[in-house]
Amino acid sequence: MTPPTTKALYRAMLFMAFGVFWFSVLDAVTKQLTEGYGTWQISATSRIITLAVMTVMVLQRHRSVLVLRSSFIKTHMLRSLFIVATTWTFFECLRYLELADAIAIAFAAPLFITAMSGPVLGENVGWRRWTAVVVGFVGVIVAVEPGRHGVSWGALLALIAAITYAIGQLWLRPLAGREQGHNIVFYGTLFSGLIVLGPAIYEWKWPVNAFDWMLFLVQGSCSTLGQICMVRAFRVGEASLLAPLEYTALVWAGLFGYLFWGDLPTLQVLVGAVIIIGASLYIARREAIKRGAAS
Repeated sequence: MTPPTTKALYRAMLFMAFGVFWFSVLDAVTKQLTEGYGTWQISATSRIITLAVMTVMVLQRHRSVLVLRSSFIKTHMLRSLFIVATTWTFFECLRYLELADAIAIAFAAPLFITAMSGPVLGENVGWRRWTAVVVGFVGVIVAVEPGRHGVSWGALLALIAAITYAIGQLWLRPLAGREQGHNIVFYGTLFSGLIVLGPAIYEWKWPVNAFDWMLFLVQGSCSTLGQICMVRAFRVGEASLLAPLEYTALVWAGLFGYLFWGDLPTLQVLVGAVIIIGASLYIARREAIKRGAAS
């Protein structure tokens, strides 16, 4: 297999940076929507828009819905359960946490992926990566700020979101190189949308003004753009190359939190985030070295 050119790698990094930006806008808009709407409704509307845009894009590119045929429907259906769990817990935590705090805690997801890849997939996780996982979890403890009354409800929700996201990603690993990227996005959106539809109808509240309609539209559009950019980025770039760009989300979260709500992350959360990010980057580097040695 021909290695990607330098130009292609730069393009992958650019797609990754844009993907992180769009998801950061999505998080900020979602936090704003949680002030007036239920989490199930917010989850459902974002999926309706994403599904519509993805269907149009597939038809424009391939001229047929037959390209969406998949041999892994059951896998997509089961993964959608973890997608729903991740979306609901993270969106709900935004009611209670500052944006940057929620993002910092959610950065623990790569640690859980590494920790669970051994017992779930039977992968060999060496002592160096286990050490990084332990160090990373120390950062998680620092970031969630457990006090005399324990971990806050918002921090616990963000932590659960990181865990369920990690499980969903592990669920996809056996499909690497066997399933089309657009199928992963399409079926994940379709099945998770069907799951949240019932609760969303129960708590449905029509947007009260044009501004709220615009927020829902922006949220769904950012979800679509973010997923498309991420798929394009990982089609060329290695995870170890793109991982550092994922952590620019903390910069965007801090900026949006300050501009729209006057929030600033606490020093304790920032210290925890630095520890988590450092451990995650080391894990990504070790995995890249392991893959290189295997090949």
